[in-house]
Amino acid sequence: MKNENFGLVLSAKSSKDKKTARIIGTNYFTLIDLDLNDDVNVKVQDKIPLGRDSEFIRQERAHLSYDDLNKNEEFEVEKAIQSIVIANEPKYVKFFNQQSKYASKLHFLDRINLKKGSRVLAEKELNGDFESFEDIDKRISFIKSSKDLIVKRVLYELIELPKVKKGRPSYLFTIVKRSNKKEVLDYDEFIDDDSRFIEMIKEKGLIEKEGKRIR
Repeated sequence: MKNENFGLVLSAKSSKDKKTARIIGTNYFTLIDLDLNDDVNVKVQDKIPLGRDSEFIRQERAHLSYDDLNKNEEFEVEKAIQSIVIANEPKYVKFFNQQSKYASKLHFLDRINLKKGSRVLAEKELNGDFESFEDIDKRISFIKSSKDLIVKRVLYELIELPKVKKGRPSYLFTIVKRSNKKEVLDYDEFIDDDSRFIEMIKEKGLIEKEGKRIR
């Protein structure tokens, strides 16, 4: 399975004919529908290996968008993202350490504008790289939980960014399938008229009061 080596189970079903599961990948949070081998039994939030050599997987059926999930799966997605981010803390701390004043993506995180992003970079340059989420939270007074910033960004990328026209804020942590639902496709009407597009995402709550897009 390209880009994903492991996944956390969001739901699992068994019938006379087959066993299926929906999972979220642990590398890029890819949502995938799978057929499982007959002798496999999995539970929600189990971690399973993916790929051609996996003893769990018969075949990959489809990549999913967040809109394809039911309510229970949506609940499990947030739990899974929390688990994945915690388990891969060095990877996400490295995201903070990799940013520089010449190429920073910190302002894509919720409530981290360009000015605050510059303060994070200044602290890193003055006192060295961050060592953990806890280290970030202690050294940056306006960040209550750097872990939660990552989790919130991942959820935003899964839920909201697929609705935004091509060329808008970039994906930092995910590989996402665009939804086919009409609510999402309606955004395509605004490709040639940015002012109308801006008004629409204001209505959806994706722009802060001062007029800056939440990233």
